Amino acid sequence: MRIKLRSDAPYLKLPLEKINALPKNKTYKLLDVGAGPKHLKSFLPKNVRYHSLDYGGVHDYLIDLDKSKIPVKSGTYDIIVCFETLEHTLYPKKVLAELLRIAKKDAIFFLSMPNEYNFYCRLNFLFERKTFIQEPFEIAEKHLHIHYPRVKDIIVLFSKYFKILKVDYNWYSRTGSNSKSFRGKLSLFMDKIINSLIILSPSLFARNVMVYGVKKQ
Repeated sequence: MRIKLRSDAPYLKLPLEKINALPKNKTYKLLDVGAGPKHLKSFLPKNVRYHSLDYGGVHDYLIDLDKSKIPVKSGTYDIIVCFETLEHTLYPKKVLAELLRIAKKDAIFFLSMPNEYNFYCRLNFLFERKTFIQEPFEIAEKHLHIHYPRVKDIIVLFSKYFKILKVDYNWYSRTGSNSKSFRGKLSLFMDKIINSLIILSPSLFARNVMVYGVKKQ
């Protein structure tokens, strides 16, 4: 099944491929942790029941993961996704433990974090440029990026909690989402080049690290 994704959401490719390949004669419960605009929901097959969690907006669960546990019984969900969220939390390890608790024994997980040591981040640091997720003295209050992991840090963290079945790396630019403009087309062209270089050095050319895994036995 070919799924057309937004140019700024290629990290969804691996989760959607695996989810859409699940048997269609069974119903699955999925929790999207840090769901934001719930972009994933529109791509899911009909046999997947979608639930969302975030600290604000319109969601099934409105929870500040820094302050509260997830109000869900243990062993509830078949699929848990957590994209670009853990770096915003004070205690990522506690959040991961919660995700394991609410997941069924044979649940599958899709977890991602940004690689904060890619070449673009390094250039920003070199030239003293701040991005929209960096605001000194307001980071915790505004739920910005608290943690700045490398690729190896992300994989080591996830491997402590899950049996990793696959790791996927992606590069994408936010300006590329406006593909109709000249700047957008140029960004998409550059994205293709950078993605072709990821195999040489994920730590330098990956913006996003996506992990597909299961509970450790």
